Amino acid sequence: MKRILVALVVLALSSPAWAGPPMAADAPGLYKRNCASCHGAEGKGGTAPAIAGKPGSAVASVVNAHPPPMNKIELTADEIAAVGRYVSTLKK
Repeated sequence: MKRILVALVVLALSSPAWAGPPMAADAPGLYKRNCASCHGAEGKGGTAPAIAGKPGSAVASVVNAHPPPMNKIELTADEIAAVGRYVSTLKK
């Protein structure tokens, strides 16, 4: 009986329902491909303003609005949020 209970607990904890929201597979890679050419490899600026250390939600908001001259980026909402979280970890 105890083995069955342990097995059920392990099964429940390994369920995707406990995993939380999906993470973008490669937020640093998404940043490099879509943002680094203008904002710099470390987010410290280039032809576009520095964004390193900015709050992830603020970054996601700007990406979604894509103000000129920024091009619209074809990423999912989860990918944009992941890139925002990644940018927030970059050192100013």
